[in-house]
Order: sequence, then C-alpha cells, then structure tokens
Amino acid sequence: MPSYLCKLEHKGQAYYLEWSTIVDAPTTYGMSLEKLRKFVEEERGRYGIEELEKRLKRVEQKGTSAHDNYITVDFLIAGNRAGEGNRKLSKKDIIEKYCLNRPK
Repeated sequence: MPSYLCKLEHKGQAYYLEWSTIVDAPTTYGMSLEKLRKFVEEERGRYGIEELEKRLKRVEQKGTSAHDNYITVDFLIAGNRAGEGNRKLSKKDIIEKYCLNRPK
C-alpha cells in the first residue's frame, strides 16, 4: 500500500502519521517522533529504519515524505476521505480526530 509519512502541528506539538494514498486518509494516529521510530521498526524492520532518516528529512522540509515537491500536507488533506462515510475533513478536524482524541 503506497503511503507517506506526514507531520501535523498543533500548539507547538508535532504529530507524525502514516497517510495512505489508497484510502486518502491516515492509517495511524498521530504519534511523537520517538513513537514513530518504534512503529517503523516494528512494522518495517531494519529496511524501514534505514529509510526513515531520508523520509524524515523530506517530512521536515515540506510536511510529507513524498518525493514529489508538490505533495505537501495541504495537498494530501485537500482530497482526503478521513471522516465518517469517507467524508472530507478539514486539517483542524484531522488533527482533532487523529492526534488530539486518539485512543490511549
């Protein structure tokens, strides 16, 4: 499944999510950088960790790990289906649902 890492920020806190280009929505809840590293290691193993630094460099530059420069967080969110019934959510609503009100 093609996916990007993306970074959303709220009140100075960074949240990292995996975003699916198949479902046009996050496939993980927002997590800290430390938790992201653990997640990638568990899910992708050594190869995932080896690629993570390159992906994070792109995330820090433009908000996503996509190679194409036009694929920013705002670009991804513009066509999302992250709400109930595949409804489009605003960036604020995505942060609320996937970062602030995530299950513990």
